[in-house]
Amino acid sequence: MTNRELFLKAMNDRYACKVFDQNRKIPKEDLEYILECGRLSPSSFGIEQWKFIVIRNQEIKDKIQKVSWNQKQVGTCSDLVVILARKDVRSSDPYVQKQLKRYGLPEDKYNGLLKLYADWVDGRDDHTLELWSEKQAYIAAANMMTGAAFIGIDSCPIEGFDYKEVDKILSIDTNVFQSALVLPFGYRADRPKKKHRLTLDEVTDYIL
Repeated sequence: MTNRELFLKAMNDRYACKVFDQNRKIPKEDLEYILECGRLSPSSFGIEQWKFIVIRNQEIKDKIQKVSWNQKQVGTCSDLVVILARKDVRSSDPYVQKQLKRYGLPEDKYNGLLKLYADWVDGRDDHTLELWSEKQAYIAAANMMTGAAFIGIDSCPIEGFDYKEVDKILSIDTNVFQSALVLPFGYRADRPKKKHRLTLDEVTDYIL
């Protein structure tokens, strides 16, 4: 099979796993590969508004399951990744300035970039910026799920959870972060249903 065929096979095989095999654990090197897929993901302005919390402790997974509508994949997965989205993303925040300074620009170019960033970001309210950071976190999540599928590891993105309770369980500094997505990884114990998708023609328009 060509690389293209292998990739599309992984995309076709991937599904939202509802129950994981609790007897199978993801090898350390495979977990780090999945996390690396997230780390290398693109983000707006290269700010990387995410942090990955990896949970293997069963007691904590069970606590998160209870505040996630008791969805079994949370408690049965090998590794539970909670993706956090940053809140400190205004141009005055030290984290943002540190990220932008990484480019090694001359002072005038850096100040121009910071002003461009400020013009785009600073006029928005806190809620809008939190949603913006969550969007970036979802890019990382998608790449992690696809990367996992490519090596035969299953996942299930979960938005159905009480983020305030998850933040509390994980002792998250909510001045800086908020939980954006609960993302279990492991090996399927259920059988995937037939995949239903709109056709390419139904979801695509070309402007020529």
